Amino acid sequence: MTRFGGESSVEVAAPAAACFELVCDTPRTPEWQRAIRAVEVLELDSAGRTSLVRARIDALVAQIELDLRLSYEEPRRLHMWREQGDLKDLTAAWTFEELSDDRTRVAFETEFDPGRVMSALARGPLIAKLEKLLAVQPTRGLREALESPR
Repeated sequence: MTRFGGESSVEVAAPAAACFELVCDTPRTPEWQRAIRAVEVLELDSAGRTSLVRARIDALVAQIELDLRLSYEEPRRLHMWREQGDLKDLTAAWTFEELSDDRTRVAFETEFDPGRVMSALARGPLIAKLEKLLAVQPTRGLREALESPR
């Protein structure tokens, strides 16, 4: 079993609540996370938050689709895991650490098993590009979305 993944963190010039809110606004994810091409909300929980999404992801070697289940530890953590889809397994988590009223450390970590066929396609330098796209770019994209003037 080949597993890929990684983690990244950035400081964002925004309150933790604003960071958490944008990450939880799942339909907007393709606006700031380059690998995510589309998100369809499939279920909401009793609080009206997204609890299941179908994500279409450009994973460089293939276009993949998977359903992700979400759980919340508001306002500090969002956890996601694969319920079904093209990957064999995937987990991801966002954490938010308030550094001051207007500064937050945002961390993202993911681990996934693409399965035997996609593992064979993702070799050499492509692995590093894939891990950067799926593990590093999300935090940078979030920072840009929150800090850029609209």
